[in-house]
Amino acid sequence: MDIYTDAYRNGSAFPAVEINIRPSLLYTEEYSYLTRDELEVLFLLATTEMLAEGLTLFSFSGIKRQLGKHQQKITKAVNRLLTKELLYKNKNHYSLSQKGLAILSEIVKVQNAIDLHQSSTEFLQQIVVFDSNIPLDDFSSFLVGKWFGAFRYLSHTEGKNFIIRWQLVDSRSIASLEIYKNELILTIIPEKNDKQKLPYEQALDSLSQYITTFLKSLGVTPTTEYQGWRKSSVSKIEYQQKLLSWLNSAKSFLSEN
Repeated sequence: MDIYTDAYRNGSAFPAVEINIRPSLLYTEEYSYLTRDELEVLFLLATTEMLAEGLTLFSFSGIKRQLGKHQQKITKAVNRLLTKELLYKNKNHYSLSQKGLAILSEIVKVQNAIDLHQSSTEFLQQIVVFDSNIPLDDFSSFLVGKWFGAFRYLSHTEGKNFIIRWQLVDSRSIASLEIYKNELILTIIPEKNDKQKLPYEQALDSLSQYITTFLKSLGVTPTTEYQGWRKSSVSKIEYQQKLLSWLNSAKSFLSEN
């Protein structure tokens, strides 16, 4: 099952995922009495890794911001998941463990148990190119874990490409930066049902300025190749089959507890 059209794949946007969990899955001995909050944390990490094709590391504040829950709820859920060895903690970041992946595989197999779909059909994108390779270590250390203006750090993925994510303050909108050897792709996915475009265009310009200024300090000359709005042809997507396939193939790069 291919969840993207060619047009959407070429856009390289990673949609924020909305999670709807069937209540009958909760509080059962089979799933170690997982609460809704715990399941939402697990699915947030899993769906982000699935779409990014790499090991994703979330900060605690990133989990809290993206799920939009109170700190006490996230603290309790994360601590319980660590105790159950369903999450792996590396310094100040969290990722799925193999045991967590196995639990999710069992849950996803239950028909109609989980409904996952993208939260927005439109996204704003900027593609920046340059004629020399960037020093990835310097560049990523400048960006990972950092806040820029209205952008609050969420997570990053170390995989086929290096991806960093932020969330706009006082908003559920997500910004991502994909880093390639000679190209950067900045994407903002608006908050659901928000039809205003100008604030997002201004926000993208602001984040782009931080990044291009740092590139210039490294001796790299960036050029904006494209900037504009793109649209997915699908407004609601069933992720179950895609997620299950990913869960079955992802064990090789997830950490064991």
